[in-house]
Amino acid sequence: MAADGYSLDDKRSKQEGFGDLQDIIAQFHNRHARNPATPDQESDRTAKCFMVPRTEIEAEGYDLSLSRYKTDVFEEVHYDAPGVILDRLIQAEVGDVDEAELAKVQSGIVRELLVLKGMVG
Repeated sequence: MAADGYSLDDKRSKQEGFGDLQDIIAQFHNRHARNPATPDQESDRTAKCFMVPRTEIEAEGYDLSLSRYKTDVFEEVHYDAPGVILDRLIQAEVGDVDEAELAKVQSGIVRELLVLKGMVG
């Protein structure tokens, strides 16, 4: 489960909704009343919640580590080049200015971003 419905700080205050816990409990109680026309969520090891047969848990020596049973799905993420990101950050700080005006900036985060941009090319 990703969230139990309470904040992760030291106060553990109740968050809006119930988190994932109530959904997991409901799915557990309805595990025998599944609709055969829908794909079997119990066998989808990439889902947020799935069931593992007792025999498989026994075969793993009662190891309940999630990594033994869950199938991870990785998506490739493409990021912009560092120079493009730095250009966006600089523009967010000073707005639309030409290179001559930008070269005159001598203080603050913009100067540091320009130095960094010079380093990455």
